[in-house]
Amino acid sequence: MEITNETQIMAICPACASKELHDVLKRRGSYRLVRCIECGSVHNIASTAMAARQTTSVAIIVSRGEISERYSIELPSDHEVCTGDELLVDDPSADEVHLVEVASIESYRRRVPSAAAADIDTIWSRAIDKVSVKVAIHDGTRTRSIRLEEYGDREFTVGGIEEISGGKFRITRIKTRERGFRKYKGDVVCAKDVKRLFAERV
Repeated sequence: MEITNETQIMAICPACASKELHDVLKRRGSYRLVRCIECGSVHNIASTAMAARQTTSVAIIVSRGEISERYSIELPSDHEVCTGDELLVDDPSADEVHLVEVASIESYRRRVPSAAAADIDTIWSRAIDKVSVKVAIHDGTRTRSIRLEEYGDREFTVGGIEEISGGKFRITRIKTRERGFRKYKGDVVCAKDVKRLFAERV
């Protein structure tokens, strides 16, 4: 791993199988969540010193819509995991990697906001690489609800025009998972943070 500046590093990309420039998305100690500039894949990297530290296997529940699946993730034993953190979880059966957000942590049979990996019983998380977005559409005389399947980093803008189910609709407000409603024109929310979109026919 070669650090080029505070926001970018050179590292081996598993998808490209070569050393590429990466954007640093999140850091905690020597741990980095990065995105390859060449192919766009997101993965974890660690310094040599961190890689040499003792690791522990932690149970993690990944929820995607109505479906939840159990996996395990290897983390440095002293690595602190916090709610809201983003992690990469390997799915060997599907030969895929899921980007997830930590929703809650159980340590010694208690729910806690953070804990070292060695002290964690189970991590509960939700997949955010692809998410199901609820939309309430007002057609003038009635309101109907649909779901959109979107990439987690897809942006929705209050006042923006979206083509939904063959029609054009304007987003009037967005209910977020953590911060209530966003209702001012130009407010932007990523799909992974949307609780529900409200839209009206143009």
